[in-house]
Amino acid sequence: MEGPEYDFVADPMSDKVWEMWTGNADTNTQIFRHLFRADPDDNIKTFDDYEAFLPRHNKFKQGHLHDPFMPAQEVREKLDQIKGHLVWMPLDFLCDAPMAEKGLQVNAYTESIYT
Repeated sequence: MEGPEYDFVADPMSDKVWEMWTGNADTNTQIFRHLFRADPDDNIKTFDDYEAFLPRHNKFKQGHLHDPFMPAQEVREKLDQIKGHLVWMPLDFLCDAPMAEKGLQVNAYTESIYT
């Protein structure tokens, strides 16, 4: 197979491919965060952050359009910027939240997960 599309990914470790992937992940993550306030999210570091991040009213469903009063044209323009499904994995989600109770017995494997 030949062509510019195949040439572009011939070396999947190239700087050009990496820049495209990370650029798409940055853009997609920011747009999803802005429009849908999807979680998990790296901006949610504690359970207090999580409470503040959730929709305030029961009529707004989590994962749906966060601001139902946002003009449809603005939503369409934002959605048109999304390329593919690639987003950053939120590795800092609840990173500052205590996950294990003090004195809880854990083995070496689970200790690395919960602390």
